[in-house]
Amino acid sequence: MTEPIIGINIEDNHISIGLVDIESRKILSNTVQRKRVNPSGSAEQIIATWTTALKEVAQNCENIGIGLPGLCDYVTGTMLMNDAGRYNGLYQQSLKKIFAGIIGTSTDNVKIMNDAVCFLQGEVFGGSGRGFKSSIGITLGIGLGTAKYQNGVVTDELLQNVDISGHRAEDLISIRWLLQRFKGLSGIYANDLMEMKQHEANPYFQQVFDEFARNLASFIILFIRQSSPEVVVIGGFMETCNRYFFDSVTSLLVAEGIKVPILRATLGEQASIIGAASSWYSEAQIHA
Repeated sequence: MTEPIIGINIEDNHISIGLVDIESRKILSNTVQRKRVNPSGSAEQIIATWTTALKEVAQNCENIGIGLPGLCDYVTGTMLMNDAGRYNGLYQQSLKKIFAGIIGTSTDNVKIMNDAVCFLQGEVFGGSGRGFKSSIGITLGIGLGTAKYQNGVVTDELLQNVDISGHRAEDLISIRWLLQRFKGLSGIYANDLMEMKQHEANPYFQQVFDEFARNLASFIILFIRQSSPEVVVIGGFMETCNRYFFDSVTSLLVAEGIKVPILRATLGEQASIIGAASSWYSEAQIHA
């Protein structure tokens, strides 16, 4: 069996790690670690948490694939985001050096990609996007991620800034917008979607998700017309809220004459881990 690859997904406040087997296209059983990280912490605090998680998984593996939002130079691994709430303690440090040092491997054995690319590549490799020659992926979370698969390659489409109804797409299609809109209508502040769901009985709760569905449908129409995919795959960290908006989105698209299938991601959080690890696989292996 081919040696498994360490797949890592770095989020705004978590790190998720697993060992990925190329033959099964799955994460090896009982190898997933997910730990909460304080993104406002010092470099030492952040690295300590990453080290704990990685050492529980590594098992003498040498190759690492990492997916994270647009926070760094993906070639050198240097952190570029100078934002107090998003790993500012690591500003100008090299993630390749950090992770290579944790497991005692070379920086040449560490590859980094955008998390939206990792998500779609994981779904193309072993999820709902497998078998299609072209697809687009949308990740819904704190921000908006967009990727396209075509001609055997997944690319970051960087569409978070396109105009939707006079606003940046990411300003209307994100967890951040949901929380702000719900507070504006109901007066209720929620730290995250889990807290917001505690107010499901509030009359404004479903209204906010209905507005979100309309925003997302408008964006998907734009993305489809730009890319002409065979399928659209939607995932990210709003999957537990799909029941509040997903069917509305598909209905709105049908009403607009869109016939491209809209699929839920099937791998969940594992898509990004698998996609990150698959950065080490050949194109023929990924898309076989």
